[in-house]
Amino acid sequence: MIWLPYTQMKNHATQLEVKKARGSKIYLKNGKTLIDGISSWWSVCHGYNHPVLVKSIQKQAKALSHIMLAGFKNDQTYKLSKRLCDFCKMDKIFFSDSGSTAIEVAMKIAWQYFINIKEPNKTKFVSFKNSYHGDTTGAMSLADLNSGMHKKFKKLLLKNHSLHLPRNLKELDRFEELLKKKQDEIAAIFMEPMVQCAGGMKFIDPKITKKIYTLAKKYNILFIADECAVGFYRTGKKFGFTHSNIKPDILCIGKAMTGGMLTMAATLTTNKIYNSFLSDSLDNALMHGPTFMGNPLASAAGNASLDIFEKSNYEEKIKDDEQFLKEQLTCLSNNPKVIDVRIIGLIAAIEIKGDFDLMVHLRQEFIKQGVFLRPFSNCVYLMPPLNIKRKDLKKITETIKKVLS
Repeated sequence: MIWLPYTQMKNHATQLEVKKARGSKIYLKNGKTLIDGISSWWSVCHGYNHPVLVKSIQKQAKALSHIMLAGFKNDQTYKLSKRLCDFCKMDKIFFSDSGSTAIEVAMKIAWQYFINIKEPNKTKFVSFKNSYHGDTTGAMSLADLNSGMHKKFKKLLLKNHSLHLPRNLKELDRFEELLKKKQDEIAAIFMEPMVQCAGGMKFIDPKITKKIYTLAKKYNILFIADECAVGFYRTGKKFGFTHSNIKPDILCIGKAMTGGMLTMAATLTTNKIYNSFLSDSLDNALMHGPTFMGNPLASAAGNASLDIFEKSNYEEKIKDDEQFLKEQLTCLSNNPKVIDVRIIGLIAAIEIKGDFDLMVHLRQEFIKQGVFLRPFSNCVYLMPPLNIKRKDLKKITETIKKVLS
């Protein structure tokens, strides 16, 4: 029998049986229809079963569903490589399976970069409280291991620096002191630019991101942007780091990369990092290779997704949607149970006073009202498909106000 994610299997709620999904709507076998307010964990950016994506996958499946990337070249994967590098304004791309594996690849690249340039003592990473970079072993070691769901593995994981995110000049000064002191051992800073999603939808001032990036450069530390959650226009711009006008040394993307159709992720780098792996010795090469990396079906979905991005003015639409969300939801600040309301792009987070049991109760109440939201920690949030229709978005906001009242 199946083992579900983030679930206590002894007493979990009954799973909703799905018949089909179209656009921003999920149709259940019992006849009920739900508007999806979280895009299947933020991945279904163009809505469910977008005809352009479906057609592309079907066409590719008839020709070549999969072939290993070592030794073979296929058009879809190589085309996607070029297009994603251009789209992200990065230089080289390494494909993998999911956001967590993209992070693992980034860690390995950072380690080996410094080994290749004869600085092998730079092995530690800096990450921030409330951050989340995945559930694989390396990714877990970037979490706050003094709290949260990975705490129990603290003694088993890599020892890194989990710091409070600087919020002002005084805190930036303290942060710089640590970087200066530990610069000979720190390889990279991992950061979720703009929004720490799974850590409670905490927003980050882009000026702070820019300062952290500048300090990384000052002390010969790589800056790694984890954009798996908010990349591809979720914050209103292509990527979170775009708000800070920087170019990461390493960029991790996933989730919306294939429009939520198939699992795929990637780690992108600059030429400076890539060139350090070039040598007459295989020992300097990146010895890493997920079985399904660059899968042609997923690549076809990725190319079709980029087609949609290029033809859709998401930046303008999301700007309008952001204003609509502010008009609809900022009034919740007057609710005595609401701690804070945060909105950027097509992300809204309502932080409330409550525990896990309340979040489970709210989830069921939203479903009764025809909306699928999945509150966690003490946060009700929405990240619907980017092309959600205004009437469906209004249904979500009205439902949130009704339930929280």
